[in-house]
Order: sequence, then structure tokens, then C-alpha cells
Amino acid sequence: MTARKARIIPTSALKPGLATIILRLPGRTIRSCALMVQAQPQGGVQVAFASGDVLTLSARTMVGSIEQAPRSPQPPRTRSAS
Repeated sequence: MTARKARIIPTSALKPGLATIILRLPGRTIRSCALMVQAQPQGGVQVAFASGDVLTLSARTMVGSIEQAPRSPQPPRTRSAS
């Protein structure tokens, strides 16, 4: 089982990547990766999600981010000679 690291961050701290972003909206929830994050001059942040949603959010909007923790290297498996 892969360990996951969950945290709450402001939209202004988002970076495109493989982390799953969770955003609760009235009537629906988006659970997707951010493909593009662009700061807007008016103080908003435009986010394009892998789900196809493109939203402009306040830079202070808080979102949940779930990242997979890096795996620790596993020792090589040995076979017994028979």
C-alpha cells in the first residue's frame, strides 16, 4: 500500500503535477490533477484540471492536495537455489 500525504494549501501555492487536488464546489466536488496553474493580475489563480475543468479562483482559496509519498528503495529479492 502506498502512503499518501494530504494537506490543505492556498490556491496561490498550487503547482502543476501529479498530486490530486480536491476542490469542493456547491453541488459538486472536483478531484483531479492540475495541468496548468497561472496567476492573474487581478489576484486570482486560473487552474486547468485534467478533468477538463478550468476555474479562476481567489489566490486565498484553500484546496486539498493529496500526494503520493516517495517509495523507499526495496532490497533486491533473492531466490533460493534448488
